[in-house]
Amino acid sequence: MRMFHYRDASDFFRAQSALMRWVAQAGPCNYLHKGDVGHRLYNNCYGYDKADTFRYWQDDAGELLAFALLQPQWQSFELMLAPALRRSAAHRRLLQCCERETLRLGKKIGQPCRHIRLDVDDCDPAFMRFIRACGYEPGALRFSFTRHDLRELPHAPLPAGFQFHAATAADAARLADVHNHSFTKKWDATSYGEVFRAPHIEREWVLRAPDSRFAAFTNLWVDEHNRSLLFEPVGTHADFRRRGLAKALMAYALRRMQAEHGICCAYVGHEPPAKNPASGALYRSLGFRKLYDTYEYTKVDFA
Repeated sequence: MRMFHYRDASDFFRAQSALMRWVAQAGPCNYLHKGDVGHRLYNNCYGYDKADTFRYWQDDAGELLAFALLQPQWQSFELMLAPALRRSAAHRRLLQCCERETLRLGKKIGQPCRHIRLDVDDCDPAFMRFIRACGYEPGALRFSFTRHDLRELPHAPLPAGFQFHAATAADAARLADVHNHSFTKKWDATSYGEVFRAPHIEREWVLRAPDSRFAAFTNLWVDEHNRSLLFEPVGTHADFRRRGLAKALMAYALRRMQAEHGICCAYVGHEPPAKNPASGALYRSLGFRKLYDTYEYTKVDFA
């Protein structure tokens, strides 16, 4: 296997395509959804050189066998690889390579890594044992990943005066505003416009309030190979919470995506109740049920 750095969007699309095949073979446990790849690369790592944060490995015939998203600002990386390579000697070597690259990149950007963290799902005991054998120790619960089987689609009324809207690049300023007032304030019209125009965006749907502000939003990605939908993220502007807006938007999206794309399931992740009690309650009310939990595994010894 040879390692390559990100060159252009074609590398990203190849990774998505490979990932969908791997999930079809092995299931979603310890794999990202197709939509997560772009969200992490173009949104979470906005401002970093993609040639630094994205790596992939292929064989002599050009088949993509693995790829990694390096996130030194969070002292972490995510490694996705073909099912046949999981828990193998090659898997261990790729982990070690990602560790070295993350440590090197941390120094380059002036944020040296004191440790390295992996997210590990609790649905595969053999995988968990392998990661521990590679020097990582389990820690805190990070996320719960939930699934909707679409057998009973939820109904959620839309409050009077609000409208569903498919966002466009012309909406960058209002998109930045709703993102900033839903989560950490970090966007302006220029920066979020660049994210929105990046290759990963498929759909960003919003609820437009009577005063024309964007009151709630979600990004949607469809995995055509596995007929699944990912919501990532879902947010409600602080001025419009407790009105059922996110629920109405997600119910609308589930119905449209099933009708238009034949999805058979949908996924969304959420933080632990102690950190964000509202999100888990929202998704349960829509019919999402926990699939697995994701824990933080940390390695501190790089000798």
